[in-house]
Amino acid sequence: MNISIKLSLVFMILMNSKKICAQTQIRAGFLPSINYNQKIDKIWEVNFKFESRHFLFDNTSDQGSDFKYTYSLSDVSALVGRKVGLNSKVVLGILIRIEPDAIIHRTIQQFIFQSKIANFRVAHRIATDQTFSSNESTEFRLRYRLSAEIPLSGLKLDVKEFYFKFNTEALNSIQDQYDLELRLVPNIGYAINEQHKIELGLDNRFGSLLSTQKRFTSWITINWFI
Repeated sequence: MNISIKLSLVFMILMNSKKICAQTQIRAGFLPSINYNQKIDKIWEVNFKFESRHFLFDNTSDQGSDFKYTYSLSDVSALVGRKVGLNSKVVLGILIRIEPDAIIHRTIQQFIFQSKIANFRVAHRIATDQTFSSNESTEFRLRYRLSAEIPLSGLKLDVKEFYFKFNTEALNSIQDQYDLELRLVPNIGYAINEQHKIELGLDNRFGSLLSTQKRFTSWITINWFI
């Protein structure tokens, strides 16, 4: 292969890479959250969660540099779960999303069932939700999430030990038109004591997969479970 052919191939690769990046909206930042779980009795439990989104990189705006801190939103949610079997439960709840210029409401319905494979725990979640906003039409979503939690020391998770958690989720959305998003979320967790755990990881979201204008969002996540 002579030098002219090599240069032509390099040029084609660079041009295609530039085209792909131009067609993909990329955002990145950090996503801290606090989860409070409380069992009421053997059947009922509640969960309260606070989550906040902050962007450090955003190429979707034409204003200035792509590297810029931007506060996005905060979510406050309350969920009530009821056991319907040995390893399954039904969850209902609401979420309030606080944006700089709007407040959005969401209703949530979930069915969760768990199983054990060897020394790690597997959980399946089938969920639907409906998002209501005064500025946009109602959004309806159908979601399936598969998660696995693996202790890194021994056959079960004990206090003061690390574990690995991996979530993958397919999210179908209808809001004027159909959309599809995939999420991949690897985490490293640490069990501080019987009640407190902390996780650090990445929340990667591949959105608008059926559109020519793709979206990729990645957050560094810090999750505190109480």
